Amino acid sequence: MPDIPIVVLGGGGVGKSCLTIQYIQGHFVDKYDATIEDVYRKPIDLDNQPAVLTIVDTAGQDAFGAMRDQYLRKGQGFVLVYSITDAESFQQLKRIYAQLCRVKGGKSVPCVVVGNKIDEVNYRAVSPEEGSLFAAQAQCPFLEVTAKNRRMAEEVFETLVHTIRNGGNASEQKHANGAGGTFRTDARQSGTGLHASDNAGLHLVAPSALSPPSYPKKKKSMRSAVSAAALLSLPPLMR
Repeated sequence: MPDIPIVVLGGGGVGKSCLTIQYIQGHFVDKYDATIEDVYRKPIDLDNQPAVLTIVDTAGQDAFGAMRDQYLRKGQGFVLVYSITDAESFQQLKRIYAQLCRVKGGKSVPCVVVGNKIDEVNYRAVSPEEGSLFAAQAQCPFLEVTAKNRRMAEEVFETLVHTIRNGGNASEQKHANGAGGTFRTDARQSGTGLHASDNAGLHLVAPSALSPPSYPKKKKSMRSAVSAAALLSLPPLMR
């Protein structure tokens, strides 16, 4: 079976290990040593195409700067994780992505942008529109999830595998929210407008009262920004 090397990137404390362990072992860990770097192997059979995922869960302090470039060079796909409750983790992820693009030498990089901790939406510091805009600039899928939900963790890695197999071309973005639905946006056509699609098996992880705020004024300007961002060539200039 073909081997697909995947690297999970993001700052410390954003839930990279929790998301990976939920996918590999099917349970949520409350406490984890963020200084440990792990490598997992998981056989999959997605769309009747068997493969083995080799997943590198990078340690938080190595996510940027001291991280060895060979992980970036050898990775075939990348899970880019930030916490929706931590604005600095979002800015750090942009810097990590810029480093990834430099190492890859401007090649198309199959990625999925993941806003984790949607179960803590009352403490949201990064809006869905901001995450969607960044994903549009990177031309990759966008999801908001909680590592406490196994189906959402599966959706992250399955979406990345689909993106890798499609040559890194992701015209649709997926947005999995705390209300239990799956939403898709086309980065090239519909901006950040969220449109309901067929149920993908994601379950309720937070009461509807905790659904993300709509940001009505911001959403209008973001739609124009995303349409413009979608025309940018990779790698985009991230600051």
